[in-house]
Amino acid sequence: MKISKPLRDEIILILKNLVQLPTENPPGITASVVKFLILDVFKEEHGFQNQVVINRKNGVELHNLISTIGNGKEKIVLSGHFDVVPTGDPAQWKYHPFSAEIKNGRLYGRGSADMKGGIASLIGVIKILSKIPRFLEKYKLVFVGTADEEIGMMGSLSLSKQGVMNNSILLIIAEPTNLKIGIAEKGLLWVKLKIIGKSAHGSMPHEGINAIEGAIKIIPQLYNCLEKKRNVVLGKSTLNIGKISGGTAINIVPDQAVLDIDYRLIPEQDHNTLINNLDNLQLIKFPINIEILKELPALQTDSNHLFIQNLKRVSKSELLGLSYATDAAHLISVNSPIPFVIFGPGDPNNIHKIDEFIELEQVFQATEFLTNALLQTYSKEKDK
Repeated sequence: MKISKPLRDEIILILKNLVQLPTENPPGITASVVKFLILDVFKEEHGFQNQVVINRKNGVELHNLISTIGNGKEKIVLSGHFDVVPTGDPAQWKYHPFSAEIKNGRLYGRGSADMKGGIASLIGVIKILSKIPRFLEKYKLVFVGTADEEIGMMGSLSLSKQGVMNNSILLIIAEPTNLKIGIAEKGLLWVKLKIIGKSAHGSMPHEGINAIEGAIKIIPQLYNCLEKKRNVVLGKSTLNIGKISGGTAINIVPDQAVLDIDYRLIPEQDHNTLINNLDNLQLIKFPINIEILKELPALQTDSNHLFIQNLKRVSKSELLGLSYATDAAHLISVNSPIPFVIFGPGDPNNIHKIDEFIELEQVFQATEFLTNALLQTYSKEKDK
């Protein structure tokens, strides 16, 4: 199925409006996007039911949106986040970051690729399927738009706790993957590790215990805490020491050093085992304190699921694993997982940068590929 010229024009207009509404995080205010979608896209007179869920973070209201159409019990969830990373200095951009300027088939602007282009493609899918009565008799289409994905994922966590995924049979997240099919994502474990030393005058280091030297000695042990396992699509777990702080002055032996550690974990790496290994770290003369800052599960879906195979066939694309976490980490239950894909327009190498853009043809292709795969999977599957 090729999407029509009128729908292409509508998708472009929707995307332009989305990009022109600033949703930088921080502060992460998304009310304008939610209002636009309710009034101009998911209109109640067209059969949509809209629910706005508001979270508060640092005194700021964060608006999430659940838009539903269809009468079936089983839900197909299409999700994207509204917030975008800061633009930096707008003067450094060739086109203003909220202009949504179109040049040579590319739409420029902050969030065009990450991930308002993906949201526009999902809206295209919903527009097509919502006009097929038989599909809506069997299924409920649910658009889940989240706030705060770029910083804390508070939106998806809140919606998950409220049961937005109940009775769901499929989750599609349209993060920018260059139209490759993400079937797995690494989990994460963020750790603050504090090494305690003893201060002394810098001229008498033998009277103190240098915590920074202790930090240097413990780094190899941090790598050894990981199990030596590999995943077919995700590779191995990784470690990044993102920040080290310690000491007060050049002439004082530092009495503490703090390491902020970012573990990215494959499904085969047990979180509790890693935490236990960290708790058992030993360094002669140095007490060690461990604080877990954040934890998200690794996810992997069955690549043989019919929808994924159909999407692979119609898109002629490859399967891949993502090294980073998405809202799927909150929306997918580890204990009772459903099939999911992370699939959307936009080049991941082009996001979070000056002059971010998206190829409009990719947006249209994402809509076509997802629509065709959904129809081939679910309209036929139920008719057999």
